[in-house]
Amino acid sequence: MQKSSILGLVSGIALATLGTASAVQAAIITVPTGLNPGDQYRLVFVTSGTRDATSTNIADYNTFVTNAVVGSALQSSLTANGLAPTWTAIGSTSSVNAKTNTLTDPVANASTSVPIYLIDGNLVATGYSDLWDGSILVPINLTELDSQISEEVWTGTGFDGNTRPSQFLGGSSGTAELGFSSDIDNNWISEDDETRSLLKNLYGMSSVLTVPGGAQPQPVPEPSSLLGYITLGSLMLGVAIRRAKK
Repeated sequence: MQKSSILGLVSGIALATLGTASAVQAAIITVPTGLNPGDQYRLVFVTSGTRDATSTNIADYNTFVTNAVVGSALQSSLTANGLAPTWTAIGSTSSVNAKTNTLTDPVANASTSVPIYLIDGNLVATGYSDLWDGSILVPINLTELDSQISEEVWTGTGFDGNTRPSQFLGGSSGTAELGFSSDIDNNWISEDDETRSLLKNLYGMSSVLTVPGGAQPQPVPEPSSLLGYITLGSLMLGVAIRRAKK
């Protein structure tokens, strides 16, 4: 086979590989489908990292979930879509309950109630009342790294969003309330209590987001899938070259 033919074949395979790889879409979706420019919503996730529940200051938990997003696949997707939310923990201390910390009180924040989505585009709650009615629509089990986990999560919170008596974050009882990331009944937020020095995950919630005008959701390629396509393309290239030499 002539050199020009080999080069043409190589170029074709390379372009096909890149084209296939670019079509791969990540599970992380920060602008849910079905929303229009100007629509408002919020996002939730569970942290991949863990910490204890010993602090009495809700700001410490807010900082933890905020730092979890930094440099993550979640942040990449947000940036690609022109979004820069702030983050708070879905957690309660003795002085601040979860629905106040996240500004999702069905009464106090009724006028600003918006739907809440998991970071894969699935609807978790239609609004704040739905969030705190004892169940959610899908489990909050995706991390900022686009991994699915089934773990206990520090909350210090009852199913209604209020501080769990004696089991709040940083309490003196020695234990704190936790939820379970795979559940959708009230156990998502209030399943059991554990020694608060143990390391557990946390839920994070974004501030209210607005779909940008004319914006199209920008998917983030999954590294594992992208690597798979590139590897496949390399194998195809090797086979083509060997055949061309015969």
